[in-house]
Amino acid sequence: MKFTKIVETCIYSTKLKEMKNFYINNLGLDFVSEENGRHVFLKAGKSMLLIFNPESTLNGSNNMFPVHGAITPPSIVHFALEINIEDYEKWKDLLQKNQINIEKELKIGNSKSIYFRDPSGNVVELITANAWPVDN
Repeated sequence: MKFTKIVETCIYSTKLKEMKNFYINNLGLDFVSEENGRHVFLKAGKSMLLIFNPESTLNGSNNMFPVHGAITPPSIVHFALEINIEDYEKWKDLLQKNQINIEKELKIGNSKSIYFRDPSGNVVELITANAWPVDN
């Protein structure tokens, strides 16, 4: 037995409207669903990005999900979204056009990465395909 992939990544923010706007309008993720004040669910290729408000998920008010959330102080996470190498410069241009500060660019072997932050301070990485030894 082995895992086939990570299906969802969960991050936490009290700024759900800003986060929804950022990921849909700046990065082009697809909207799936939301519960006002509690969560926003977005699709990124074959994976899901779930954004939860920790103030709503640290209590047991919704029996659909287990109690969870960032513990004070709120944590800042790092996650990577895969892009095609031929789209690297287009992504860089889009970030600059949307006035998103690129904090760092890395090139390791044949892989390239762009690092920036979302409205809650999470580190978002755009990383070219085949950077890690995983199947696409």
